[in-house]
Amino acid sequence: MRRKTRVKILAAGMIAVFGLSACQKSPDSSIIVNKDMDNLIDEARNGENGSSNVVDVAMNYDSYQATLQDASLGVTVNADARVDIPNASQMSVLRVKQAPISQELLTSVQQELMSGETLYDGAILSTATKAEIEEEIRRARAEMENIADQDPDAEVYREEIQSRIDEYQATYENAPAELVWGEYLSDGALHTVEELYQRDESNEFYSWEYSLNPAGDVYYGVNDGTDGHFCSLFAMNNAERGNCLRYRSSRHGYEFTAACYTFSSDLESIEKGADTGVSLWLADQEQIPDQIKMNYGAESAEDAFQEVTDETVTISKEKAVEMADAFLEKVGIEGFDYYQGGMYYEVLDIRSHGDTDKLPYRKEFVLSYMRKTDGAFTTFDAAFKHTEGWQGEDYVKKDWPVESIEFRITDDGIVGFDYNAPLQVVETVVEQSNMKNFEDIRSTFETMVMVTNAQDADPVTGIVPPVTIDIDRVVLGYTRISEADSYDTGLLIPVWDFKGTVHDQYYGKTGVGYGSVLTINAIDGSIIDRSLGY
Repeated sequence: MRRKTRVKILAAGMIAVFGLSACQKSPDSSIIVNKDMDNLIDEARNGENGSSNVVDVAMNYDSYQATLQDASLGVTVNADARVDIPNASQMSVLRVKQAPISQELLTSVQQELMSGETLYDGAILSTATKAEIEEEIRRARAEMENIADQDPDAEVYREEIQSRIDEYQATYENAPAELVWGEYLSDGALHTVEELYQRDESNEFYSWEYSLNPAGDVYYGVNDGTDGHFCSLFAMNNAERGNCLRYRSSRHGYEFTAACYTFSSDLESIEKGADTGVSLWLADQEQIPDQIKMNYGAESAEDAFQEVTDETVTISKEKAVEMADAFLEKVGIEGFDYYQGGMYYEVLDIRSHGDTDKLPYRKEFVLSYMRKTDGAFTTFDAAFKHTEGWQGEDYVKKDWPVESIEFRITDDGIVGFDYNAPLQVVETVVEQSNMKNFEDIRSTFETMVMVTNAQDADPVTGIVPPVTIDIDRVVLGYTRISEADSYDTGLLIPVWDFKGTVHDQYYGKTGVGYGSVLTINAIDGSIIDRSLGY
């Protein structure tokens, strides 16, 4: 088996996709900026304009139809939406905080998914032998020789390649002649990133991990693949990017799991035909979508991709859900329920020991699980809180991702498991929250959807670019909110998500994201900016 060079997905494809509202203007309005948590809790307990009974909140609203237009703002809204109400008698207000991946959970997942396997430190996958380094140097020199002298950037290219050669040569002396797996035995335990880095600062993987997560914990374990299945398990506690646990298994090489970020697949958006930047597409599509090929820089599917045919899926979706449910029970993860999913194709992100130079993809069930409280889901649109910019003398880049669980399942069993950004419920702040009636929420939506989606006029022509919004779902569920600078705790509260697609002159009708066009706090009627997390 050999190490291979392969096309990498665009960076944008590997991060969680922010909601549509993240790119829209937030007007200076009290309905936007008034985020007093104490007042919100008081409204949840004592509010008089509404109901604490979920059924009564949206009485007589199985669907929502409306046509709205504001010529001065250039916004048109077409709403033909079903209204989804959870099968719950009440919704509450819960205080939550980020929960770390525990050693107990890591051990349980190891036992369930990698039982009987001898595990090794995953850093072995990024450890190059002398022969592999020599091959990289040979390729780099051949690349340099092919640079045409008449190329105006020839000298720049040669300097870049020479820099790579110098790096290869610097690591050559300490590189092993061959990999001895027994020297990389794993203890199965989480360790601080700093400890692992200080053991061997020349280790490519842990020096990279330390540069991105210096104060966190990490575990990276793999099997040796001698049974024909290549398995990897990665756990991370990262104060800047979120905590997560990932497992992958394939017959065609080690899929990359050790990313220092936390992301979830927006399956509903994929089903709506939106480009979410990930490598999934519906299995009933005969051709690889153009957007997938574009994400990988591939001009044709035949030249770049190869379907995996020995990893089959003949089980039913019901059986797959049954397997996922049983797994969660065995490892002790409670409070989640099946949310959405189906049969997909996925490009496998194989970075090591791959057996093909093409990008392999396989058919699999992808199942999303979300937290469920009092019979109501925390929706996938819940919140991906993001801060980036200068705060005093420090440049701060910090995320609080959405909590979710994802499974990938084939006839081989569970071949993928992600536990993203787990939460811990600290307390129930309000047991049975008061909520505004949907009639009030609808009125707020019809006013604010226009303002938040209006584009600035062209500075030359003075023409306001037209925007058309199609709303097809209205969903009552939970979301997580927090104070502006708080990444420690937040509140799970009931919200209304008006879901659909925004078409404007910049994107047209293709490549437009699908998601929550407007999220409205069901308790006080304020607008929630999901990228800010409040």
